[in-house]
Amino acid sequence: MGHHFQLLKSWWPRGKAGRELWQGLLFSRIGLLLAGWVALAELPWQFYSPSYNPSGNPLVVMWIRWDALWYTGIAAHGYWTGALAFFPLYPLLIAAVHAVTRASFDLSAVIVSNVSLVLFAVAFYRLVREYFSDRVARRAVWMALLFPTAFFLSAGYTEALFLWLSCATFLAARRQQLWVAAIFGFFAVLTRNEGMFVAIPILWAYYQRHRFRITRDILPVLLIPLALAVFMAYQWRDFGNAFAFLAAQGNWGRHITWPWIGIFLAARTIWLGGPLQPDTVLSMIDALAAVSSGLLWVFGLRKRMPPDWLIYWGALWIIDIAAPDPTGQSPLLSMSRLVLVLFPNFVALSMLAKNSSWRRALQWILPFLQAVFFAIFATWHWIA
Repeated sequence: MGHHFQLLKSWWPRGKAGRELWQGLLFSRIGLLLAGWVALAELPWQFYSPSYNPSGNPLVVMWIRWDALWYTGIAAHGYWTGALAFFPLYPLLIAAVHAVTRASFDLSAVIVSNVSLVLFAVAFYRLVREYFSDRVARRAVWMALLFPTAFFLSAGYTEALFLWLSCATFLAARRQQLWVAAIFGFFAVLTRNEGMFVAIPILWAYYQRHRFRITRDILPVLLIPLALAVFMAYQWRDFGNAFAFLAAQGNWGRHITWPWIGIFLAARTIWLGGPLQPDTVLSMIDALAAVSSGLLWVFGLRKRMPPDWLIYWGALWIIDIAAPDPTGQSPLLSMSRLVLVLFPNFVALSMLAKNSSWRRALQWILPFLQAVFFAIFATWHWIA
């Protein structure tokens, strides 16, 4: 028992960082529970989507909305053709927790997300601490927890799991533990299709060690495409098409185009729409998320963030804005959630918060927006 306690102590950050970490996790989740409870008690939701309220427990049901139903459905029944758009690790973990604890699939999804959130917070703090001061690292975790769409880190979504796995990949690569990084990267690919880009920190670590010489150390990188190959092999075996996930993802109306097209379409929707129309408001939120993340990338470049961070951040940002939904409610649909997995955003916000004016603004604006967005989400209205 003493040995396990020592392992826990060495895993959890010590001193002020450790205290702020658990306090931030605890109080941010309590705040969201209160916001969701009030929203469910006071705002209409019971009849908005009556067929998809799987639980009467508000502490569970507020987190199971929209895409969460796909993941719990896969965990409960396995894949069907339309569900192949969603990668397998998260529903597999939900099914495993359900099998071990006999908790409902909905509660199991919340458990997986919140355990992943704790693991992400620790890995993220340690990653930032590798490059920057303790103060910057602590504030970065706070920015992640306060971010307007950070409630998805506790909901039945993959964001917390992917953030943990991607940050762990970057951390292991930074420490030149290439096989460890590749294993985390392997599971990141099985969580979201963006996981393929976690090859970037591994390749960067390899380049720093060997430059352009080919050695055996290149082998860990092969685990990244292998993960996608495993998922494709499953689809070929059970559905007769190794690329069935691409066809399933196409059902969401997204199309690859030039990066500026999505920004232009969002601006047009905002310009032509009424100020209180849902399409206009959502387009404003998504466009602001896209533009803000782009500006933070420029800020990160000026602050000389690590090159692998900047390449990864920029690549995912461009892909997200280059796949708009021209006929959807918002052309940059879900952008405010998509930028949540770009962890350097939070480091840039932490650096901005060094200025007292920026710090006060962010400490008030970010949690206020998160509470509002979560109330919208909990009551079965679309936000991201």
